[in-house]
Amino acid sequence: MRDCIEARVRMRSSEGYSLTELLIAMTIFSTLMALIFSLFITMINQSEDNLARTRSVEQARLGLSQIDRQIRSGNVILDPALDSHAQSGVGSNYSLRVYTQENGEDKCVQWRVIFHNGASQFGDLEYREWDAGNPSSSTTWYNVANNVVAPTNDVIDPDDPESWPPFWLDTTLPTGSKAQNIRVTLRMSDPGAEAGAKPAVVSSVVTGRNTVFGYSPDYCSSIPGL
Repeated sequence: MRDCIEARVRMRSSEGYSLTELLIAMTIFSTLMALIFSLFITMINQSEDNLARTRSVEQARLGLSQIDRQIRSGNVILDPALDSHAQSGVGSNYSLRVYTQENGEDKCVQWRVIFHNGASQFGDLEYREWDAGNPSSSTTWYNVANNVVAPTNDVIDPDDPESWPPFWLDTTLPTGSKAQNIRVTLRMSDPGAEAGAKPAVVSSVVTGRNTVFGYSPDYCSSIPGL
């Protein structure tokens, strides 16, 4: 009798899983694998977004560093709101002109953020320079940074960073003479970033000497053709 019971126990232990049990196990395994792959893809996308933002921010910082040097060495800083499409090829507050003595060399410099394709989402930060008395000596526009995006609001609100354009005269800060405090704001994105990813923002206020030393505000008013 005991031998029969032991034989039945051995037979049951060698039977394995039933079909229902196998289906349940396969379902659980498939669900876990789907979750793992979904998490893996999300991590890859986040990593690519971070790399894209890092590249864009580095470009913006290089441009901002050069703008900082030129403004701090400048004697005439024109109000970006006065630069229209005729002077820069872009709208007001998307261009900045400075008469500067950077590196001991008197020259006019002009920066702009331009969307070459009109309806394109991504713009370029560009730069050119010329002798103050000879606009025909102008260099071509140099591309400094790509993938600049526009603010979400067209009306400037000093309390809302989302509305700040690339260049504007910040009158909310203490200042000496006109057009000294220029706020530069660059929003950098990347075509390779995931849809809905927020742009990285590089913003700084640069204070220049402007007309403190008696330079004419007409410096750099004559500009080369676009």
